[in-house]
Amino acid sequence: MTSSGTERTARRRAVLRTAATAAGAAVAATAATVANGSPASAANGDPVKIGQPNTGGSTTLRSSAAGDLSTLEVANPNGTTLRLTSNPVSAPTPGALHMSPSGLAVAGVSPGDSVVRSQQVFSTANATMPWPIAPTRILDTRTAAGRSRLLWGADAIDSSGRAEAGAILAVHLKDIVSWGYGMLGNVTVANTARSGFATVWSGADDVPASSTINWWGAGQLLSNGVITQLAMWDADYPDFVAIAVASPAVVILDVTALLVYSPADVELGNAAAAKAAGGRAAFGSGAARKDRPVQQVTARRQR
Repeated sequence: MTSSGTERTARRRAVLRTAATAAGAAVAATAATVANGSPASAANGDPVKIGQPNTGGSTTLRSSAAGDLSTLEVANPNGTTLRLTSNPVSAPTPGALHMSPSGLAVAGVSPGDSVVRSQQVFSTANATMPWPIAPTRILDTRTAAGRSRLLWGADAIDSSGRAEAGAILAVHLKDIVSWGYGMLGNVTVANTARSGFATVWSGADDVPASSTINWWGAGQLLSNGVITQLAMWDADYPDFVAIAVASPAVVILDVTALLVYSPADVELGNAAAAKAAGGRAAFGSGAARKDRPVQQVTARRQR
């Protein structure tokens, strides 16, 4: 072999040894990463880079920042800030937040049996809350002021203030709630003409085959509690409730609480402060009920 051939062979062997060493180092580094499973970390002030598979099981972020400084801040002005993808969890760790078939869930230990169970996390998208308000009268068929919230049925009230037999009354809740889901209150009948009943319901469908209050003779004064859904009349009146009256009677309806997705939906009383503080923007509940049918009350008199 010539000297030039010997030099070329030596250089070739050196290159192969260098490549083998680099490949071995890469494999070793990968193995060390898999074996150690170190949590994601970064120097103070540097971003934590997340995007590669984490074979250590979980990524933990810890912060020793004093005061109310955030441990983790996620921001993306150009798209989704944080997305959790579905992944079946057979044995979640207590305190873990994870996806479930129904949405977001949190794992916790049940008192007494020490069993870890996942519970659905409720939000303004899938749950409502009761919000008490000062008792507010929204209907009194005896006076013009008491009838001022009527969207339908004013012509079915006689000169004595009694709703006629078969009357359907639609009452709006503007300035009390906006895009509420339901209401709690009391319905009262007075000066009844004979036995009969009344039904309070959302007004979105036909009159239910049920009663909310019953009376059995003339001249009675009775009241009963009521819980019912609200429905949309139109864009100006997103919340209304309906009452069907089977026989002549004065009808009074008072609201004592509302079922809402957030306090910002309540426009009467203390909830005004929450709304002024940006509550609606924070909760985003204004459109939460728009998946419900938008229908007007079926205005058929049942005579």
